[in-house]
Amino acid sequence: MIIDSHTKIYPPHFNNIREELLKTDATFSSLFSNPNAHLVTGSELLTSMNRNKIDMSIIAGIGWTNLEVAKQANNYLLEEARQNPTRFLPLCSVDPSWGIESIKELERCARLGAKGIGELHPDTQNFDITDKKVMRPLMKIARDLKLPILIHSSEPVGHIYGGKGTTYPRKLMGFINNFPDNIIICAHWGGGLPFYSMMPEISQSLINVYFDSAASPLIYNSDIFDVTTRLIGAGKILFASDYPVISPKKILAQIENSELNSQQSSFILGENANKLFRIHNPEYWASHL
Repeated sequence: MIIDSHTKIYPPHFNNIREELLKTDATFSSLFSNPNAHLVTGSELLTSMNRNKIDMSIIAGIGWTNLEVAKQANNYLLEEARQNPTRFLPLCSVDPSWGIESIKELERCARLGAKGIGELHPDTQNFDITDKKVMRPLMKIARDLKLPILIHSSEPVGHIYGGKGTTYPRKLMGFINNFPDNIIICAHWGGGLPFYSMMPEISQSLINVYFDSAASPLIYNSDIFDVTTRLIGAGKILFASDYPVISPKKILAQIENSELNSQQSSFILGENANKLFRIHNPEYWASHL
């Protein structure tokens, strides 16, 4: 089973209110200032999945800053997942800086079928992931429900790109150490955090931490899967495309051309996501919501 652990889709009507969204949502503005940037729908993602033989996709939000916009986007993800239960698994997009409203929205989404939180985007959402007071309420619910948290990550060096931000490994480690019992997924290879796992204190802190390959070819060369597997093990890596930013075909090619054995590839392509999101354990969700 192949599971793409990081994709984005948008309500069709968002194309009609694009200018309004650019003015009212900071994350949307940072990612979609280019008028040619396409807002894809669930049907377009399904077409891509079928073309690339992907069985299921985790559909996430972009880290909306506008609560009402986030609710509309979350509702769309939940409805698409309801209509395509074997193809889509939804996350809930919230902003910790909303305070109690973020908790209400997460609880609402969880009751309706959201299986995780994300993507959190600290820079555009303007919150400090190392601030325990800000993060604790959200992290407590996530821990109690065993909801994985997908967080945007970026490299402290290298080229600049839209939405890169400053969620570097140092900040991620502060966040991770503050909430060691939470399941945390660092997007985009955690901004290179796996490379620091050769330090014993870092490795010991990554017990509940995983890394996805979203937009991998835009950041790293084709050695990335082999190198990170040697450093942290295949059980810590999730195949992810960041569709529509990049076609999943390119990340799948990186895996196919790697030196990974069949078991390692199987873990990365789907088994790890299946375990983290309890995709084939409906009894768990029935008893916890």
